[in-house]
Amino acid sequence: MRPSIQSGIYGPGSSSLTILPPHPPLDIRNDLIFIPVFLTVVLSLSLVTIFRVKIFGLTLAEYLRPVWYFVLVAIAVVFWQYLVGVKTEGTSLQLRISQWVWEAMVLASAYKLSKNPKFSYNNMLILGILFSFIIHGLKVSIRYFFYAKTLWYVLDRFLYGSLLVMLIAVGLGSVFILLRDKKLK
Repeated sequence: MRPSIQSGIYGPGSSSLTILPPHPPLDIRNDLIFIPVFLTVVLSLSLVTIFRVKIFGLTLAEYLRPVWYFVLVAIAVVFWQYLVGVKTEGTSLQLRISQWVWEAMVLASAYKLSKNPKFSYNNMLILGILFSFIIHGLKVSIRYFFYAKTLWYVLDRFLYGSLLVMLIAVGLGSVFILLRDKKLK
């Protein structure tokens, strides 16, 4: 099995990193760092939702309500990846397809929301951030709490995965908005 999906605690530098350079002082498990950051993110998103804070003119509900089923499919795929997919060795076709599914959910959400005339480029950025927290925040939490990964490793995975989400949401979402605006002229 690959170290990225195998359970157990690894020594510093034993997990491959994609974006971040090796950094032994942070390649540790430290609940006193991870849990407060995790709780801060969860609490912040909860408060923004409860108080209906508008971000670029829309509340979180206005971002997610029209695409709630895409969000649920993406969450279900993440759980499938860690409950069923991890039992498959290496980079199996099933794991690759499951990644394509959540990528398609981000793309479908960007497309659907781009049809709303109020939805702008800034809103696509927020959509990308929300999907990053939903998909990769969930993955990082599972990796940290259940697969005993280090802080540096989960940060690397979060940044790498979020980069992909942002490319889809902001990059292709911006193309959808551009096409919508050209069509309206």
